[in-house]
Amino acid sequence: MDFIPAEPAADTPVFPPPSREPFWGYMDLLLMIGFAAGAFMAIAIITAGLMGLVPGAKKNIALWGLLLQVVFYGLIYLGFRFTLGVRHGRPVLESLGWRRTGFNLTIAAFGGIALAFVVAVIAGLLHTPQVPTPIDLFASSWITIALFAVFAAVIAPFTEELFFRGFLQPLFSRTFGVAAGILVTAILFGALHAPEYSWAWQYALAVAFAGAVFGWVRARANSIIPSTIMHGCYNSVFLIAFLVSKHAKLQ
Repeated sequence: MDFIPAEPAADTPVFPPPSREPFWGYMDLLLMIGFAAGAFMAIAIITAGLMGLVPGAKKNIALWGLLLQVVFYGLIYLGFRFTLGVRHGRPVLESLGWRRTGFNLTIAAFGGIALAFVVAVIAGLLHTPQVPTPIDLFASSWITIALFAVFAAVIAPFTEELFFRGFLQPLFSRTFGVAAGILVTAILFGALHAPEYSWAWQYALAVAFAGAVFGWVRARANSIIPSTIMHGCYNSVFLIAFLVSKHAKLQ
């Protein structure tokens, strides 16, 4: 006689199957790449228009470049709003890991400072060439330096952590495992920063190392808040070092 499982009682709660973590997939990644490509093309067109139509735009290219970078990051966030918010009906920031955590945020802040010194030592051991850096491009005036400071310490870490450690790393970790997910994301993080440093591989490797540390913190904390704070403090060290160096040259 075949066994026939009993039907659940009418008042027995039926729970939906748990959703996978993360809930997005590689189709969503393609959509975000499309948003990024579209945003990049839009910024390029706007830049060309400014250079050709606005008198004196070339004299303030650093300021315009910084503002357009902020616009670009804003468009990336709109891409997340569509991909995660509209397509999946989920909250964007919480889904990407902007959530409370038990990780000590003070340790994250001081860890970012320490990491900057470690990366500087690594860069020295690799005989990293002296090439123009993003900070140098915005050193034309104290106004652009101040705006760049806000961008480098707050806006860039927040947006980059959303994309790399919030969006990419969980997806790659689900596919390849946590360690490989951190490594793949860090390599992409370093590679995408390479153009800012004239494609010097030493810079890309140093940035990838920093990305791997950010990724480890994100995985350990299950939140991007500590990695964002660490990232902001990390950037701030190099900014302060540049300002001290610039002030010394003016003496």
